[in-house]
Amino acid sequence: MDMTPLPDDETLLLRAATRNGWIAAENVAEARSLQDKLVELGLRPKPIGEILMERGFITEAQKAELEKTVAKVKAAFRIPGYQLLEKLGGGSTGTVYRARQLGLDRIVALKVLAKWLADDESYVRRFIKEARLAGRMNHPHIVQGFDAGEATGLWYFAMEYCPGPTLLTLLNRGGAMDETRVVAIMRQIALALGHAHELGLVHRDVKPDNIIIAEGGVAKLLDLGLAKDVRRNSGSTERGSTLGTPNYISPEQAKGMEDIDGRSDIYSLGATFYHALAGQPPFDGPNPTVIMLKHVSEKPVPPTQLVPSLHPDTERIVLRMLAKNPLDRYQTAAALVADIDAIGTGPAPRTRNPRRVTSWRRRS
Repeated sequence: MDMTPLPDDETLLLRAATRNGWIAAENVAEARSLQDKLVELGLRPKPIGEILMERGFITEAQKAELEKTVAKVKAAFRIPGYQLLEKLGGGSTGTVYRARQLGLDRIVALKVLAKWLADDESYVRRFIKEARLAGRMNHPHIVQGFDAGEATGLWYFAMEYCPGPTLLTLLNRGGAMDETRVVAIMRQIALALGHAHELGLVHRDVKPDNIIIAEGGVAKLLDLGLAKDVRRNSGSTERGSTLGTPNYISPEQAKGMEDIDGRSDIYSLGATFYHALAGQPPFDGPNPTVIMLKHVSEKPVPPTQLVPSLHPDTERIVLRMLAKNPLDRYQTAAALVADIDAIGTGPAPRTRNPRRVTSWRRRS
């Protein structure tokens, strides 16, 4: 993961002023240069806001407004019991920081929910319930949850910190990966999903960016139990009414179905499997809507057309995971693991009772 230091007050002020269109890059450079000259002369540098105002780049009223904005932003970095250290990343559901849990003096990953989710009471209720369930899980391939709560209007979730790169980072860095390594990673994540599904949890957003490759090649599943199926009230499909990531979303999620089960996760893992093997997702397009429609209606190009050296068993497993109808996929993660373990040991992976329906019960 890329780690960005938390911004200081002056950086926050400059960002806000630039975002408001009050200053340009050359104004920032001039103000910073004046600060540097004061330091060279052995003088105490003036606050950046004062310099901007003295140079006529902003008014006194604008400076006051910027300072209020900085105070509000800084409030987002104050969660009792935690010291935020670095920003790890962010997305539609919130921002993740590397933080120190002061009471136990340990480093954690702390996810702070986005405001649009924190303002949704039904989401928050489900978030707390599922975060607590995630915290009870103890599996070597799942990033463990530690704590969840609310502070100054912010809802947060503290979890195990794993410093390794995400699978997406590795793919962006080097493209398609070695088949043996990919199969090993997918097996580990399938085991993690099986454990979660047994507890009644459906991840809903399995993707390369939610898989961490920790020390020793151990794969761990991130972001489990954060209620991915909640909808925004805006009605925007591409920005949240169908949560999940378009390149890896299951057909049932793309259709906006609410009653999804673990087979949706198996599909998303299949799309992730495909990407890791072929160096590209199974479907692409100019916008999220087009990609989601392809998940619903189009068949993926067989991965051996892109990587002819793939074992035919591996290809059959991936394509079965990507079946449009959940009944045609693996019905359990355990069945998927069994076929992964059988790669190369027989004429083909086992496909007995492909349409046998397994009862999926989600705990409320």
